[in-house]
Amino acid sequence: MSVHMPAARRRHVANGHKDATGDSTATAVKPAPPTSPQPRRHRWAVFGAFAVAVALLALVNVTWPNLAVQLLHNSSFSQQQQPPPAEFQAISQLRSTEQDGTVYKPSLGIFPKGCKWRDVVPADAAVAAQPGSNTTSNSSASSNSSRVHYEYWDLKNQQWTDQQPAACRLQGYPDPGPPASWTFYKGNPRTEVVPSTHHVTYHNLWYNNGRWYALVDSGRQVASWKFSKNQEITTLHIHDAQKWIKTAKWRVVPGDTLLFDFIFFVHPTAIGHWWEMMGPLYSVLKQGIDFKRPCDQMVLLHLKRTHLMEWVRAVVAVALGVRTHQDLPPILLQDETDNAWQQLTMPLEGVPKDEWVVFERALIIRDLFTGGTRSFTNTEDARAFRAEVYKHYGLPPPAPRHAVPHVITFQRKRANRRIVNEDQLLHLLSQYGEVRVVEFNSSTSFADQLGTMRDTGVFVSAHTSNLANAVFLQPGSAVIEIIQRHWTWNKMDESFRDHTSQLGDVHHYAWRANHLNETVYTVERDAAR
Repeated sequence: MSVHMPAARRRHVANGHKDATGDSTATAVKPAPPTSPQPRRHRWAVFGAFAVAVALLALVNVTWPNLAVQLLHNSSFSQQQQPPPAEFQAISQLRSTEQDGTVYKPSLGIFPKGCKWRDVVPADAAVAAQPGSNTTSNSSASSNSSRVHYEYWDLKNQQWTDQQPAACRLQGYPDPGPPASWTFYKGNPRTEVVPSTHHVTYHNLWYNNGRWYALVDSGRQVASWKFSKNQEITTLHIHDAQKWIKTAKWRVVPGDTLLFDFIFFVHPTAIGHWWEMMGPLYSVLKQGIDFKRPCDQMVLLHLKRTHLMEWVRAVVAVALGVRTHQDLPPILLQDETDNAWQQLTMPLEGVPKDEWVVFERALIIRDLFTGGTRSFTNTEDARAFRAEVYKHYGLPPPAPRHAVPHVITFQRKRANRRIVNEDQLLHLLSQYGEVRVVEFNSSTSFADQLGTMRDTGVFVSAHTSNLANAVFLQPGSAVIEIIQRHWTWNKMDESFRDHTSQLGDVHHYAWRANHLNETVYTVERDAAR
């Protein structure tokens, strides 16, 4: 689906407040580009005029209908891709290397202690995932259709190897069991659950062959329940828990474990969905609950190692409370399969199917489908998170802007949700400042993405996962989000606005394609919905 930008409605959010106006037949005089910094009290009036100008870009289409046809013919929607204008050179930070038909992906940023890896893929598969091809790195099909090979860093010999370190797999105390000094919670292996508003704590949470269990030794029947959108706790009723463990093969994972279900697993590289869980996680852990920060280990369900891009690892590190220059705690994953739905039930790496594992204490953050929220719980947490990310990458703390920002960053998207009249949009933006075009993907270093956001005054993008970077804009910046027609499922159209409004110092404007002549569908049935 591609989006065309005539006059339509806009939504403006500034510091948490929103209003809606619209008139599809109105005309407007395009304001002249500012020649000097505006007074502080007027700068958002300028931004407002700028947002209106973007929303009204194709008003001329009302008067000259044939122009839309011409734009469609010359746009990125045409089968023959058109290069961007020379003055809008795209910023590219790809760092993969190719050798003998094999592409070695970058291994940048923070990793779990003793478990550093890099993705190794055939060159033809890597090319298919680059921007401008039919399949992008954000496609669930490309991310789940083939298995990626990994190489691991051998710290002792200072070289890459195929041998996976033990630190990458679940450890714990296998048979003959934990040391004599260790005991079950309250001296009993049964499971105890402590619910709270935003999270649930489990003592003695059991696992076996892809499933999670609560050991129940009372005579009362207890039904199974979901602890997240995709995962269930199955109750295992037994007569005597102490006798049961004597007949089972089991190991214990001591300490505090974060159990994390990436609920949108069919979109594994969509970084926008991480915010819907990282924000609440950060806020819960900062409350000072009885749980280690950072935790002893993290169990990440339903994803593969390749999905833990540098962006994800950096955000997870800050959410968990990892300090600058520290390693991530162990991240435990499931065995990999080619099918995303089968990945749900795959066993944890390094755990035999006939072995039971008991986690001494596990924390689960409630997700959107189990009573949780989709962002930080307060402005203080949102701003503190942004500042900590800056600190991790050696940047000065975010600081308020004292003049109208003149760097405008446009996030290009080619696989879908394309801007049909992109060239015209870029020329319009250029009248208000320096335009930079980016095409971030899974191979773009997070340092490059963060640095781009730090320098950006206005971030313009279609509704796409990379709008997750808007949270890293400095105070006084603005977002202009272009939302495709009919995109309202589960309030996803408001998700990025929710994150930026929580900051309270980034203005967020959104324009939605509401009419048929504003959207071009590549699949005919989508247009009929």
